[in-house]
Amino acid sequence: MWIISAPAGNKITKIEKHGETVIPNGRIVTPAGTSILTAPHPYGLTLSPDGNMAVTANSGTNPLSITIVREILSQHPEVQQIPPGPSTDAGVLASVFMGLAVSPDMQTIYVAGGQENKIFLFDANSGEKQGYIDCSDSTT
Repeated sequence: MWIISAPAGNKITKIEKHGETVIPNGRIVTPAGTSILTAPHPYGLTLSPDGNMAVTANSGTNPLSITIVREILSQHPEVQQIPPGPSTDAGVLASVFMGLAVSPDMQTIYVAGGQENKIFLFDANSGEKQGYIDCSDSTT
């Protein structure tokens, strides 16, 4: 007979910013550094070339967004959600998928627009939308 249990035993799934977090599969995660909250479902992640900025692509549920974390190694990282708030803002970012990149000069963030067939461009310093690259095939 085999008796198998998850490492968390009977503990419920919950997030503890400054301690053990029990994830849905019963494993326990303990942060090695600072915990930074983002919008739900940060499925995509990229770092800037200098390692001082992280960007997450938050998709799957409202708000569809990106989170820019500047000065990630400092005691007080700056966190900016784009668009801000609990709802998706189609005028800013109608859809987002996992693809992200930061330009070599660290001035532009590229965000995969999922079903929009666009790559959205955001200013890395202000978070302002700069435009997009249309990836659709306009010949069909």
